[in-house]
Amino acid sequence: MIEEMIDSYSKKIVNHPIKLLIILTVSSILIATGASNIENVDQNNEDFLPDTVESVEAFDVIGAEFGQGEGGTTYTVMLESSPSYANSTEIRDVRDPELLRYIETISNDIESIDDVVTVNSAADLVESPASKREAIKQLQESGQASQYISEDYSFTILRISTTDISSDEQDELASRIRTSVERNDKPAGIEAGYTGQPFINQAFQRESQSTQGQTSLLSIIGVFLVVVLLFRSVINGLTSLSALIFGIITGIGIFGWLGFNLSPATSGSISMGMGIAIDFGIQTVSRYKDEREKYEIEKAVSEMIKGVIKPMTIALIAAIIGFTALSFGRITFLSELGTLLTLTTLFAYIGALTLIPILLVLYDQRISKIIPDNIYQKILGEIKQ
Repeated sequence: MIEEMIDSYSKKIVNHPIKLLIILTVSSILIATGASNIENVDQNNEDFLPDTVESVEAFDVIGAEFGQGEGGTTYTVMLESSPSYANSTEIRDVRDPELLRYIETISNDIESIDDVVTVNSAADLVESPASKREAIKQLQESGQASQYISEDYSFTILRISTTDISSDEQDELASRIRTSVERNDKPAGIEAGYTGQPFINQAFQRESQSTQGQTSLLSIIGVFLVVVLLFRSVINGLTSLSALIFGIITGIGIFGWLGFNLSPATSGSISMGMGIAIDFGIQTVSRYKDEREKYEIEKAVSEMIKGVIKPMTIALIAAIIGFTALSFGRITFLSELGTLLTLTTLFAYIGALTLIPILLVLYDQRISKIIPDNIYQKILGEIKQ
């Protein structure tokens, strides 16, 4: 029964490869549009555990009832003396009245933002000093200058406290604080820096997105080079890689349609799943090459599928069991990681049994007359000469 279905399936692939390729391509594009629903989100410590954990549940209840204490979130802006030229008029001592006036300006600007409770800085300790000497005197008399100014007077800080706000609101406020500091002209020789958990989260998010793209690209390039060397054929290398690419595109699409998002903890999942996914492509292409030496195209496709479907299915089931097991743990991000790995591996399996046979048939029927399979050896031979 199964063998008859495979024979019938193989016949359809051989007789209608272009129609099937179009159907498969359109379907994968529609599925892949789900990726537009995916957002890269920040991940807090409480995101690593489910709400049913006693301490997390208590934290949520207390936070909802009483907030997270005074200020909720604290942002810090550092203004540092960084003169570009020797013997210039650039500020070298942050107790300079010009800088203190600038700090007062941006403090008032930031304090007007909703959800900001207080803005504390060295400017609060002085009152319109006319000269640097007067500013130093007022700062010394306040007895609090060391809270905002470094011992060598090279930098000073602003502390910004807010109400209890969500992670998205924290990120938005961090951007508004940065904008407020940058849109007011800083005195010559002053550089601004930013710290506090929201600013650190933004930096971590940027680095995670950059790393995700780099690792995925490097992984695909590395895998491609390996399969090209394995088959000694660029065509066969690209064909085996197609199942992997199909699995990534459609798997991420379904992940988006299911309403999941990517976080720093799940951003490396694509690279992790490539090992199993590329094996499906290697098995099908290798088996087809062997069968093609003995049979015509239709028979070779049929025998190829019969030969690889059992070991590939066993490998798929074993992988899914392993990935699904991640969902049974108490660490929440592992569940999302397991879901994404399961989807990409499943669709790589589907691609190996649908897309790859179609591409192999199209190559043998049409493309091989234009681009021979031994083009790799020809190029290699010319290089050696």
